[in-house]
Amino acid sequence: MHEDSIAKTAFTCKYSLFEWLVMPFGLCNAVPAFEQLMETVLVDLKWRICLVYLDDCVIFSEDFPTHLFRVRQVLTRFRQAGFKLKMKKCHWGRSQVAFLGHIVTPTGILPNPEKVKAVMNVQSPRDIHDIRSFLGLTSNVRRYIPGYALISTPLERLKAKDAPFLWTEDCEIAFQQLKRALVKPPSLVYPDMKKRFKLYVDSSRYAVGPASCKRSKVGTAW
Repeated sequence: MHEDSIAKTAFTCKYSLFEWLVMPFGLCNAVPAFEQLMETVLVDLKWRICLVYLDDCVIFSEDFPTHLFRVRQVLTRFRQAGFKLKMKKCHWGRSQVAFLGHIVTPTGILPNPEKVKAVMNVQSPRDIHDIRSFLGLTSNVRRYIPGYALISTPLERLKAKDAPFLWTEDCEIAFQQLKRALVKPPSLVYPDMKKRFKLYVDSSRYAVGPASCKRSKVGTAW
């Protein structure tokens, strides 16, 4: 916190007033201010050697010597900015990491098992609040569910203004189908930017959907 702003964060606790010396996320505009700071600190490194979102930062490399050099680059920037890292939250030299709800591996991306478990543990919704909560959870992993928009249509209809909450057989089928799709989710592979892509688009009364495809390594299928 800037010295002139510390007093503005004061609040009453059991014994006296408490003032923040470092910026907490609970303050108005604290999150966008922190994200802007991170973007500024890593402005020329982001997307080239690292990715960052708020206090989550992942450094990527093709080999270990390069990785050590890049880690040193990022840590130097953090030191210059006055950042402090909590070591128990840091993971070094991993072949795969959990990042923003996904498991990132050398060959592709998978949903975080904790996110999947949260979806699997949901019981059949009883009201519109349960519907919104469930669709919020599945929306986080929708990229791993082919045809998500079409499958979720019966549930999305229940969110319409003034729509009565009627849990029909179609709703239950859609609910269970979304959960089953995450039992063995597909791995999303990284695009090979040196190969040609084809863009397929389609639409129906229920949803619209695009698919960006490239030729597979085996055969000529897209």
